[in-house]
Amino acid sequence: MEDFDDSTKTRFTTSLRKTISLRPYQLEALTAITDAETKGIRRQLVALPTGTGKTVIFSHVVSSRPGRALVLAHREELIGQAAEKILTVNPAASIGVIKADRNELHRQIVVASVQTFARESRLSRIDSSGFTTVIVDEAHHAAADSYRRILDHFRCFGEGGPLTVGFTATPERADEKGLGEIFSEIVYRQDILTMMQAGYLCDLRAIGVSLQADFNSLHSRHGDFIDAEASDMLMAANAPAHAVSAYREHAFGRKTLLFTPTVELAHRMVEAFIVKGIPAEALSGETPADERRGILRRLKSGMTRLVANCAVLTEGFDEPGIECVIVARPTCSKPLYVQMIGRGTRLFPGKDDCLILDLVGATTRHDLMTAASIFSVESKPNQTIVQAVRQRGTAARNRKPHKAGSSRKQSIFSANGTRTGSAQERTGLSSA
Repeated sequence: MEDFDDSTKTRFTTSLRKTISLRPYQLEALTAITDAETKGIRRQLVALPTGTGKTVIFSHVVSSRPGRALVLAHREELIGQAAEKILTVNPAASIGVIKADRNELHRQIVVASVQTFARESRLSRIDSSGFTTVIVDEAHHAAADSYRRILDHFRCFGEGGPLTVGFTATPERADEKGLGEIFSEIVYRQDILTMMQAGYLCDLRAIGVSLQADFNSLHSRHGDFIDAEASDMLMAANAPAHAVSAYREHAFGRKTLLFTPTVELAHRMVEAFIVKGIPAEALSGETPADERRGILRRLKSGMTRLVANCAVLTEGFDEPGIECVIVARPTCSKPLYVQMIGRGTRLFPGKDDCLILDLVGATTRHDLMTAASIFSVESKPNQTIVQAVRQRGTAARNRKPHKAGSSRKQSIFSANGTRTGSAQERTGLSSA
């Protein structure tokens, strides 16, 4: 994503369409935000899966409300994405960016890097009194001290403070540090399975790749396996060779992301793929920005078929052409796992499904996250997750006779995508 500046805006506005057709659930989310604000709920959380257009929703929020708006972004890539989407919704928007070398404080809508904006030297220079809306993207990070400093400065916890809305695909945190101190209530929520069943996300297929590794011996720290231990165990089990073999058998030619616990393992994976003639590259947080953009451009174009990464592309990466995700990063964190497989759930022309290759140990560990454990199904290689869930439901109904007078909860969407069910069913309203 190139830097968003006035010249970018000029080029962008020449080709954009001035309206975005909102999906039914996006309209529901906007209604839920308005209804909750009417009830006095000022700190709200919206939970929607990766690829369902959270940026579109908050772009409508900031474009439709009076006063100034602040959008907080966790990663630099998200700054450009947010600014461009807001401009698509409102071509006349005055958008300023705050990040390392930019400090555009006086625009109507300010999109800010949390890492930069949380510094006292930046934060103290902006008057918070004119801001009526604060958006927190990737809001599962909002319990961090850097976010708290910004939210405190903008009076988000005070009486009469701005409407504060967080957006996230994973309202749970891996470190169990609750978001209840930040947000009062989840005002709208849908999960990844519901969105796949409704046709708004790509269906998944999942295959477990068994390794001669005892994951039961892994130790945990801060709610997840210790990265170095996991990496050593995977290398000892020759995971790179197994990953290449599984890719060639089940996913050959698919545009692929591969996740690892360490940078070293990401590079070893790439070496194994290249030896077999598969164009692959690795990136990490240490990869220079220009080099990183080049790698992702080559992935997008198809010159590179696989990119291995360590803790980089779980957020802020939008490439709908991804058709395979290799999880070579053992985790007991459901939020992290959902973020990883979510990179492959966006719809794309000619893409029927996304294949998940889970590298698993020879022994079963109950807290290890896999597609099977997330969706509570054991799908066959040629069966998608939605098909497996449907089959499970059919089997359950056949085992339990239908009682007179009972009724099943309706899907939130009918076959044509219009809303069904009660308001409570549609919103999934729950306390944070």
